[in-house]
Amino acid sequence: MEARSPKEAALAALRTWRSFMDDRDPLVIAAARAGASQAEIIEASALAKGTVRTILNSRQEDTQVTTTTTDPLAGLHHPHYLRTDREGVFRKFVFRPFTGEEPEPTSGDDIYATHRTALGPDLAQELTDEYRVARQQWQIARFKTALRPLAKQAPPLWTAYVTAKTAMEETFAAFDTTPDTMWKSQILKLSRAHDAAWEAAVNWDNHAERMAALADQHLKGVSVTIALIQEAAAEAGVDSTDWKIEYSAEVYRSSMAGVHDGVRRLIDRHKTELKAGGMLRTD
Repeated sequence: MEARSPKEAALAALRTWRSFMDDRDPLVIAAARAGASQAEIIEASALAKGTVRTILNSRQEDTQVTTTTTDPLAGLHHPHYLRTDREGVFRKFVFRPFTGEEPEPTSGDDIYATHRTALGPDLAQELTDEYRVARQQWQIARFKTALRPLAKQAPPLWTAYVTAKTAMEETFAAFDTTPDTMWKSQILKLSRAHDAAWEAAVNWDNHAERMAALADQHLKGVSVTIALIQEAAAEAGVDSTDWKIEYSAEVYRSSMAGVHDGVRRLIDRHKTELKAGGMLRTD
């Protein structure tokens, strides 16, 4: 599989935003940072020109803290805090980008306990929510940094799995046109194809489990989606659109997790059909 440029990978990830609305803006920004033009972003996202411009402009506006002297929480905000966007009862906290190298943000529970008496419950809760969001963004930044080297190592393993699985299916399909005198040779070819597909599937699942383990390590309390992994991979210049990866390493404890289970079931089906045709021993 030909390697994609960072821009191509970012645009590929952007095409998935409709399934994960909360990840739309970061994917648009990631594509712009990777060098995609506004026209390319509009084509990939199917968003209106004005919407794309608003998202990109919001990134440029996030350069100055908008806290004023009338802010009742002035002096208490997280150091990366920029502003709070309000719409009715809803709040959106906006921060400068995190790298994940910053000190771990104070937990929301600690903030509430410390400031409830002085601020009152409502303001203490708002400050608590702010620090919880800051912590989540810091966690995501740490996860992306940790995932980057594994994401760059993943494409050859995924390509090897897809190639081996396709070769196995083609080898089995070839029995329909294989002369009776050549079936023994074809069965040997299929056996080797089974082994190769199984090995490639296990190699991919082992690597995918390591990536999922990073989510377990860094994203406790954060809702993990494949879009988040795709965004992190896109920022590393990798297209992960087709990857099969579980959201947690714990899922791989099940024998039915990962791509190797699908390969195992295909192998079992091949053997069952060949036995039914009298081409394999049943003992």
